[in-house]
Parts: sequence; C-alpha cells; structure tokens
Amino acid sequence: MSQITSFLTLLPPSPYLPLSGRSGKLPFSLTNDYLFKAVLQTDESVLRSLLCSLLDLKPEDIRSVTITNALVLGATIKDKDTFLDIRLVLNDCRLINLEMQMKNAGDWPERSLYYLCRAFNNLETGALYPDVKPAHHIGILNFSLPHVQKQFYSHYFMINEATHEIFSDKLRLSVLNLTQTALATEHDRHAGLTRWAAAFKAKTWEEYQMLAEEDSIFEKVSDALYLLSENREVAEQCLRMQEAAAERKHWEKIKEQLVDAEKTLAEKERAIAEKDNTIAEKDNALAEKDNALAEKDNALAEKDNALAKKDAESSALRAELEQLKAQLHEYQK
Repeated sequence: MSQITSFLTLLPPSPYLPLSGRSGKLPFSLTNDYLFKAVLQTDESVLRSLLCSLLDLKPEDIRSVTITNALVLGATIKDKDTFLDIRLVLNDCRLINLEMQMKNAGDWPERSLYYLCRAFNNLETGALYPDVKPAHHIGILNFSLPHVQKQFYSHYFMINEATHEIFSDKLRLSVLNLTQTALATEHDRHAGLTRWAAAFKAKTWEEYQMLAEEDSIFEKVSDALYLLSENREVAEQCLRMQEAAAERKHWEKIKEQLVDAEKTLAEKERAIAEKDNTIAEKDNALAEKDNALAEKDNALAEKDNALAKKDAESSALRAELEQLKAQLHEYQK
C-alpha cells in the first residue's frame, strides 16, 4: 500500500484544491467498482477505518491489513473483472472479501457464497484442518435481497436449524444494505456505518464536507477520491467501469422490455384464445339451437306429411262417398 500512496503523491493536480475548496458533482462516486477498490488501497487509514466499522473493532485491534489482489492503478482491467472484490488478510489470521454491488443481477447469494468458500479454501499443503483461517465475505449492496428480511447490516452463519447454535464462526457472510439506512440500529450508527453508507452514496463534494465535519477520515476519503479522479489513467478506468455498468443497465432494460413484451403478447394470446373459446362456445350453442330448430322443422314436416296423408285419405273417402251417393241415386230411379 505504501507504493500506491507514493504513486499518488507524484501526481497532485495543479492547482490542488483542498476539500473546502471543492464544490459540485463528484467526477465519480464510490459506488464505481474500480474507484471503490482504488480508494481503499490508496490510504491504509481509510481501509482500517472502514474495517473497524464493518467488523466492530477498535483501531488498536488491527495490527496489520494487506490487500492480496491490489489493482495496478491505471492499468486496463479485463472484461471478466467487471465486478471487483477486494481480498484482505487481517492480522495475518483472517481472510476478508469486500464487494461493492449496485445492481441486482439475481445471482448475488450464489456469487457471494462462491467468494466466501473460495476464501475459506486457504489451508496450506500439509497443514491441519484446525489451522484453516476464518473467512468473511462482506457485500455492500444497493438493493435488498427478496428472500430475507430487510436490514441495514445483517450477518449470516452456519447454524443449527432447531437450536440456532453456530456450527462454526470461521465462516461468515455480511450484508450492508445502502437502501435501508433507516433501519440502522444505534450500534450501527455508533460504529459509523451510516456515515460510510452516506459516503458510498454521496454525489457531491458538499456531502463529503459535511461528513468530514463529523469524522476527519472522510476528508482522507475525499482526498483519495480527488487525486484518483484527477489521474487520467485511473479516470479512464473509472469511466470504462461506469460505461460498462451503463451498458449492462441498457441491455438489462432491453431484456426487461423483451420480457414485458413477451408477457404482454402471451396475455393477448390468452385473451384471444379465451375469445376464440367464447366464440366457439357460442357457435356450439347456435349449432345446438340450429339442430333443435331442425328437429322442430322435421317434426313439423312429419306432422304436415301426416296431415297431408289424412287430407288425402279424407278426400278419397269423400270421393268414394259421392260415388256411393250417385249409385244410390241411380238405384232409386
């Protein structure tokens, strides 16, 4: 980390503006994955302060902290590294992953577990199992997980379902939900987590000025952010990350629109099918009525035929009667 600090001291902008002289919108916010990681590896006191808040530690509890996957500032990152986690070794005995995630891609529980298990797989060849170092994954999220109760800062362990006993404290997952600061406990506020949440979400230098009045560490955060944003190579990578996030958001929106369009089409097709079924039912009803009318017509025709037959028989009888009358008349003569 000292190499990174010296890197930044060689590149101060001219003229250099202290925090009190900065105003307006930030060039990039800490929710930018690249800048988040760059700022935390720029000044160790910033990283230590954040860890104290997240882990409920006192400054003297942190004897050493080392980032094991530090960025080469300004170097182009690979596309597959769009999501940047920060891997730390705390006091040479505890492994910690920090991850900033602004968009819910629907896979965070699985990805965070993957990161956590990857960190827990730290046993050296020939070492005993009790020597495995504790692993802790901390996700800083700007969304809520739909399957769990909303909290500002929550922690998950492997526990017994019935007794709630912790199976092992060497495996731990935590979530800092930036959208739920209203649910922060008094302990969260005392630990400074609400101030860190405000710093992550800040959009202007004025917000950092107010935070620095409460805690001087945020002046150091803003200075690191200022120096990094003024460096052309670093700013290009931040912009690249920002554009990648915007592109993902764009395609996710298109995907959502396609899903909505497919749902709308399916609903219309269902409505058409229902109308077709209704029409078919009406057609069947009309056909049944037509059949009933046809049966009635057939019955009437049969009656007409029967009447006609009776009329014909009556006519024949009348003719026969007239013939008999004529014969009787001739006989009487």
